[in-house]
Amino acid sequence: MTLAAPARTVEESLRLVDEWLTTYICRPRPEIPRPGAVCPFVEPAQRAGSLEIRVRLVGPAPSLPLVTEIIRCVLEEFEANDWRRRTNPALRALMVTLPDLPADRLTLLDQAHAAVKDEAVARGLMIGQFHQECAEPSARNHGFPVSRSPVPLVVVRRMALHDVLFLHERADWFATYASRFGRQLEHARDSADPLFLRLYDSARG
Repeated sequence: MTLAAPARTVEESLRLVDEWLTTYICRPRPEIPRPGAVCPFVEPAQRAGSLEIRVRLVGPAPSLPLVTEIIRCVLEEFEANDWRRRTNPALRALMVTLPDLPADRLTLLDQAHAAVKDEAVARGLMIGQFHQECAEPSARNHGFPVSRSPVPLVVVRRMALHDVLFLHERADWFATYASRFGRQLEHARDSADPLFLRLYDSARG
C-alpha cells in the first residue's frame, strides 16, 4: 500500500479512499495471522450499500477541540442517519474523511479519537481513526500498524461480537461489551474464535 501526501481536493481524497478500500482493506495481509480481508465487513457493507463516505474540512487552523467535535458529530450523524434500506445493522458504517488535515497535525486525530472513545463505547458504538502515520496496531499482530490510510479519516459502526479484541483492556469498556455480547459469546464457545474467548475470559477474571 502506497501512502500519499494529504489530498488537495475532495475528489482526489475520495478516489484515494476508494482505492485504499479496494486494494488494502478488502484484501488479506500476510502480517495479520488469520484468513480473509483486513476488515472482512467492508466488502459486504459496500455490496449492501451500508457504507457511507462523507467529507469534512478542518480549515487552515485545525485544533484538538475542532477535530474532537467533528468526531462527536460523526457519532450523532451515524445514529441519526436513515439506514432503513440497509437491512443488516452489523454492516452499517459511516466513514468521514478529513482530507485537508495537514501531515504535521495528524496526531490530532489520534488524540480526538481517545477523547471520544469512552462516549462512543457507552453508546454501543465503535470508532476507528486512520491516517498516514497511525501507529494503532493490529489486534492480532502488535507489530503491524494496521490503521494506515492515504487520507485521514474516522469510521463509526455498531459494536459487534469481535470487538472484545478492542474492549478487553479496560473494565468499563469490557462491562459494556459483556452486557451486549457476553451471553452470545458464551453460547458460541464451541465455535467462537479462540482469541475472542481467551480475551473475554481474561477480562472477566
